[in-house]
Amino acid sequence: MIVVNIIELKNVTKEYNTFRALDGINLEVKQGTIFGYIGPNGAGKTTTIKLMLGMIKPTSGEVRVFGCDVSRGDREFLREIGYVPETDQLYGYMTMKELIEFSRGFYGKWNDGLVSKYLEQFNLPLNLRISNFSKGMKVKAALLLAIAHEPKLLVLDEPTSGMDPIFRREFLNVIMEEITLQGRTVFFSSHIIDDVERVADVIGIINRGKLVKNKSIDDFKKNEKKIRVVFQKEVPEGFFDEKGIVDVEKVGKGYIITVSENLEGIYEKCRAYPHFALEVIHQNLEDVLIDIAGRENNDE
Repeated sequence: MIVVNIIELKNVTKEYNTFRALDGINLEVKQGTIFGYIGPNGAGKTTTIKLMLGMIKPTSGEVRVFGCDVSRGDREFLREIGYVPETDQLYGYMTMKELIEFSRGFYGKWNDGLVSKYLEQFNLPLNLRISNFSKGMKVKAALLLAIAHEPKLLVLDEPTSGMDPIFRREFLNVIMEEITLQGRTVFFSSHIIDDVERVADVIGIINRGKLVKNKSIDDFKKNEKKIRVVFQKEVPEGFFDEKGIVDVEKVGKGYIITVSENLEGIYEKCRAYPHFALEVIHQNLEDVLIDIAGRENNDE
């Protein structure tokens, strides 16, 4: 079976005057994947999405969605995309009923049964103006409109930011039920790592405009662990020059060693040297993100 790349970014850079928002991004999202795009606020997540949707043009590089060169102005592919933006962009003067009818006109297909299902599940009143909706109701309305035409690609830009845990779980359940079970593709940008970790197949970590990690969620969970060790005496120069060691931090009288591979070999080397304490720390995705951001800042 041929695996199709729904999204492709090749050496993409975006500059605003002297500020470089994206710096040489290379990224592929395969068909049927839930791609989690995480990073601190201001890392470049929304800029990436705007490039994908043709809202802005790259300074250099190539952006393709469904094989279309986005920078050349082709917009037909947008009919196959559902989009939930970071900020409220719904027409506040419309009622929910009016907004549904208005949105229907942009697409060749529309699933009325799906709309009815989630109007009821989300408890969205048809005759209330959008301006009177709560923030959570507006996000639910945006999600409903984004999936009603059964898109091949759903793009989510910080959709659960500021929402309570109950709402976030409900939102993610809809993503899993309506999108991924039908083999569609999701590009999910967020700084709420627990949400992304719960649903994503592949994770990309962006920091200061650079894609610093891009691998499957399983690889993230099994790779990049830490060893905490307190030696009885100072280690000789070059002790930490081992394959797989990506960072060494001196903490009090001990060290925290970040390891991407060769964990057993590095652990055994530490164990063979006189020590007071030695343990392996298993990191979650949030730990990895904080470490990466910290190392990037220290490299400046």
